[in-house]
Amino acid sequence: MLSRYKTIVIGAGPAGLFCALNACTNRDDVLLLEKNGSPGRKLLLSGSGQCNFSRTGPISEFTGHYGGAANFVKPALLAFTNKDLCAFLENGGVKTFAREDGKLFPAGMRASDILALLLGRCAGKGVRMVFDSQVEAVSREEGGFTVTTGAAVFSSDYLVIATGGCSYPDTGSAGDGFDLAVSLGHTVTDITPSLTHITAEEPFPAGLAGISVKNPAISLHKADGRTISARGDVLFTGAGLSGPGILDLSRHIRDGDRLSVALTDKPAGEVEISLIAALQAGGKKAVRTIVKGLGIPERLADTVLEKAGIVPSRKGGEIGRTDRMKILGLVTAFPVKVAKKGGFNVAMATAGGVTRDEVNRKSMESRITPGLFFAGEVLDVDGDTGGYNIQWAFSSAVAAASGIRAGKH
Repeated sequence: MLSRYKTIVIGAGPAGLFCALNACTNRDDVLLLEKNGSPGRKLLLSGSGQCNFSRTGPISEFTGHYGGAANFVKPALLAFTNKDLCAFLENGGVKTFAREDGKLFPAGMRASDILALLLGRCAGKGVRMVFDSQVEAVSREEGGFTVTTGAAVFSSDYLVIATGGCSYPDTGSAGDGFDLAVSLGHTVTDITPSLTHITAEEPFPAGLAGISVKNPAISLHKADGRTISARGDVLFTGAGLSGPGILDLSRHIRDGDRLSVALTDKPAGEVEISLIAALQAGGKKAVRTIVKGLGIPERLADTVLEKAGIVPSRKGGEIGRTDRMKILGLVTAFPVKVAKKGGFNVAMATAGGVTRDEVNRKSMESRITPGLFFAGEVLDVDGDTGGYNIQWAFSSAVAAASGIRAGKH
């Protein structure tokens, strides 16, 4: 075992493995350290083991799916696109396919196929991989870095932190990289679970569990008075809300926030016109039937009417303006107060991380500590559900590796 390397990469997830592979120009150039006994444990869980690694479409449309990091992620995504990732996998014997919704998967629907390719390519290139190797400390010394593990001390010209965030801590993604970054002079933003569900303060009727609403408008009302608007499918659960629309918005959600969820994807003005016309023409038709006619499932329609204090079997012709406005308000902005959101043990990603302003967005190199690079979720970058986070892991890894190959330290 050598003690000196050109590059040391900490973390053997997709970002760390791909960075090591692309940074390695000669055998034993790169040392990859992983605290677990095996690599890629979180990757193996992605997409319930099926690994939605990216999605189709122009890469220029991806940037809007990373919260406030759109400007930061752009150079890396353009330099290594979804098409480039597919080409890497296909050339390595991992066939890919796109679902109707644009999500990309390995044809075998096995995350293990992607991991096996990464490991095989790293081994073939001469990357030295050491598992069961917890990094205890890192320091910047004259001429490079010193990395101390429980069993050895290594040094290198370049150091890459690719340890992930805090989501799914049982996989080893427990926030270790944030402490390492701080020890090297960096700032880490507030950390919160992302891509997770919410539990409602007021329990929903049991019958709502499993009901979904396609692409409604969602408004998040923050304690400081801000309102954040979004769209996306919403799923009612036994205790609260989930679905892509809630998962993507969860980076902004905090306990105690309020949500307003439309129960149809139609604009509020169109819903009002339809509701008035249906009530006026309804006569003896039950108001439950009229609300269902707006495209709302019966169990959800009954909940709306119960919250409005209206008996579902009441005749449409009996509904006056006051009750009509109650129905309209609930259909276009169904209120939900957040008791709590799912924690890191169930969140698919981490919002927050190493502050973006302290990192060169083209090379992923630290602006504070020369020769230090970052890749993947350890940065303050989290993508929407649907393959954006794994694409970022690969794209940021290539950016970091390119920065290392071009480096002069």
